[in-house]
Amino acid sequence: MKKCLLLAFAFLYPLGSAHAQHPIVLQKLNEWNEATPPPDNETFKKEVLSTAQSLYSPSAACSTSQVLIEELQPATAERFVFSAVLNRTIRNAWTVIARLPGCDDVPARYMIMRNADDSIRTIRVNRGISYAWDSLISDTLPLVRLAALTALKGKGIDCGTEAKFKLGVTRIASEGKDLGGDSFGVRYAGTWSEIWPIETCNRKVEVRVDFTADGDGGAYSHIPGGQVAILPK
Repeated sequence: MKKCLLLAFAFLYPLGSAHAQHPIVLQKLNEWNEATPPPDNETFKKEVLSTAQSLYSPSAACSTSQVLIEELQPATAERFVFSAVLNRTIRNAWTVIARLPGCDDVPARYMIMRNADDSIRTIRVNRGISYAWDSLISDTLPLVRLAALTALKGKGIDCGTEAKFKLGVTRIASEGKDLGGDSFGVRYAGTWSEIWPIETCNRKVEVRVDFTADGDGGAYSHIPGGQVAILPK
């Protein structure tokens, strides 16, 4: 019976999005979060520190850094998390914003997933502050990279198609009065803008991205003309 319910659920609500505003889906998200609550704070700190140690230079003081957890929230409605929980490959996921004094001077957001076998996996989503969730960042980043390349080429800096990119420290540029709050890891209403710095070709290019939540677990993104700035060396 339970398997049939999940199959019907997947048919009614495609895996590409999570309609958290629908009462049936909202009920399911609450059930999943009650069934798999977040690990304790020490587990989060241990996971963040271990992931940071694998990402940062060995010279960084990550091994002894204190992990400061500033924000913790479920990410169950995030697109790939929702699909993975529905398909029983993971049980739940959460995002934390953490600071590691001496290791990284800016806050960073991490996603911690509890797998179906109860093991834990952790990734870093972004450095800095962003309202964009992990799948939205993945969808938007290619457009931001293209905007940065185009701006550089317009100034006579041709990086070529094989240029390496790095997303820098993101920040919020503005918030619309209609911006809704976070709900299980995504925002379902409102507009906001962010600055995404792209580091490539030994240059840093700041790209402004305007987001509009689509009410369905996703968001439309737009890069306004003239809102791409190549920073001086």
